[in-house]
Amino acid sequence: MREIVYIIKEHQNGKSVKQILKGAYGYSSRTLTRLRKDPLGLRCNGSHIRTIDPVHTGDRLQVRLPEEQNTYRRSLITVPVLYEDDDLMVYNKPVNMPSHTAYAHHQDTLANVFAAHCDQLGLQLKFRIVNRLDKDTTGCVLVAKNQYAASALTGRLQKVYLAIVEGALTPPTGTVEAPILREQEILTKRIVHPHGQYARTDYGTLGRGPGCSLVRCQLPTGRTHQIRVHMSYLGHPLLGDSQYGGTLRSIARPALHCRTLRFLHPVSGQYLTVQAPIPGDMQGIIDQMTELTGDHY
Repeated sequence: MREIVYIIKEHQNGKSVKQILKGAYGYSSRTLTRLRKDPLGLRCNGSHIRTIDPVHTGDRLQVRLPEEQNTYRRSLITVPVLYEDDDLMVYNKPVNMPSHTAYAHHQDTLANVFAAHCDQLGLQLKFRIVNRLDKDTTGCVLVAKNQYAASALTGRLQKVYLAIVEGALTPPTGTVEAPILREQEILTKRIVHPHGQYARTDYGTLGRGPGCSLVRCQLPTGRTHQIRVHMSYLGHPLLGDSQYGGTLRSIARPALHCRTLRFLHPVSGQYLTVQAPIPGDMQGIIDQMTELTGDHY
């Protein structure tokens, strides 16, 4: 059980619990509904309080977020943890690991790893992933430990990816704005199509090597396979990404890594920056590059 305490500030005096939690701290309507139904969900100075009740300067508004049953099978796989506190954690997801269970993946996913981790903590927590990565994409994955953290963080992450693409991008820095559509309903492959969802990728070249470039990508939007689709659309597919036209000569999976996450912590109010080390298969290619721009990657 996670309890968060808010000390009511002078400018919040007289406002309702709902106004404060939803307006100032980003609680979703769904979370507030669950708290309202729990007799111990909301308290003020130790006594039960309703969402419509006002609070006053100096009051201690106590929010109790209940534990939730985790039904995933437990995994014995160990995944490095880059950051963890009472509300969230960031994993460094390895290659060949799905985020959620699926056909042929019942006990080797990040969800299974998280379930085992919760057992070690003595907690029952639902698996709430905030930024999902493809099975073969490595790097930072943020998992929220409660419903409030999940709703407060969704859509508010700044994500920086590293990709190694074929050839040299022209111009070396730019923006791709091209809508993305699922090619067929039964397939995962996406294409650029005028009827697709709006998608934007900002990129910058960080280095060049024999027949390839290291590219830094930021995503104002988050469509499935977005970087892979956009780089292929430009004529520079990711190394190892055979689904979108990339060669397998130097790496056996799409050369894509979620390098950095930046976000405002929903409880502490502090900005956090979490960075994942570059995996060995990509680092080996980067080490052969002779035109790197410095330590910016």
